[in-house]
Amino acid sequence: MLGFVDIHSHILPGVDDGAGDIEEAICMLAIAYEQGIRIMIATPHYSAGRDNIAADELKKITKEVGLAVHNAGLDIQLVLGNELLYSMDLVDALDKGEALTMDGTRYILVEFLPSTSFQEIKSGLNHCIYSGYIPILAHAERYRSLRAQPERVEELIRLGVYIQLNLSSLVGGIAKQSVHFAHKLIKRGWVHFLGTDAHGVERRPPVIENALGYLYRRYGEDIIQQLLWDNPLRMLEDKPL
Repeated sequence: MLGFVDIHSHILPGVDDGAGDIEEAICMLAIAYEQGIRIMIATPHYSAGRDNIAADELKKITKEVGLAVHNAGLDIQLVLGNELLYSMDLVDALDKGEALTMDGTRYILVEFLPSTSFQEIKSGLNHCIYSGYIPILAHAERYRSLRAQPERVEELIRLGVYIQLNLSSLVGGIAKQSVHFAHKLIKRGWVHFLGTDAHGVERRPPVIENALGYLYRRYGEDIIQQLLWDNPLRMLEDKPL
């Protein structure tokens, strides 16, 4: 394994509730590099019908940060996606290029409000699949309707949905009630990706060593390789897992 891929981060400066400026973005990327991350996917928030940063502007900012990273001597690749809050208008925004897939692939990182019902989650993700996209459900450990009945996650996977967990949820994170659920999903083989969901140097930094150590001790190296390298690379190649 040559390193790790972080598929979920808010590292672009000044575009959402993540990095405040380019200096913080570079510091976050330096932290990520020290942790072994070699590819970072910037996934700024997108919500259809709201005041979103234009896709072309996000691409410009990504290039600027990438150049700054190179000049700082960090061998870490920065690519672009969105964390997409689902609504009925989302597919139209994707089709128009207003909302972004993961580095131009068919894969999309989709989130819902934590209180969203299972039927709404299932219907929304099915809409994305029917429209030709491959949804990755962001931070699946947060959804109350899934925690209430874990087998619903398997139902989503059978539809063609992939599951992402935040690494912090494996060791407590910001939602300690999700820890047991997150480990249950890993044990059942219902997780495909892990991400930092990093938002800053102080607030939710891209620090993964504690979670990785716990994963290694509890599940072994193979699961780390699969969820943080093999699967993300296949996703970036637009291949099925």
